[in-house]
Amino acid sequence: MKQTYQTGLTGERDAEEYLCRKGMLCLERRCRTPAGEIDLVMRDGETVVFVEVKTRRTGAAGSGLMAVDARKQRRVARGAMQYLMSRGLLSVPVRFDVVEISAEGILHIPDAFQPGGMFFG
Repeated sequence: MKQTYQTGLTGERDAEEYLCRKGMLCLERRCRTPAGEIDLVMRDGETVVFVEVKTRRTGAAGSGLMAVDARKQRRVARGAMQYLMSRGLLSVPVRFDVVEISAEGILHIPDAFQPGGMFFG
């Protein structure tokens, strides 16, 4: 198994544990949709949270957030819409978070982006 792949899996697990300690509930891990994979789908109260996890072995804090560019945001948003439609959840509140795992620790950015031109409950 590639080291970067394993690093990513470890980061996703660490992010999930961190978010669960904050009171969130994991609905799905590595959710595959026709638009691509969503790292974590969580529930925070009534809000469905789509989480992009970026694991960095090196680099300054915030570099993972910068990697979630407009293209990646569109991909996650399309996957989120497909997830919500397939489960009849179009009326629930939705949020898009980024979690960065680095040597410096865990950086959680709630509501890191809002997809433009799309309506989410």
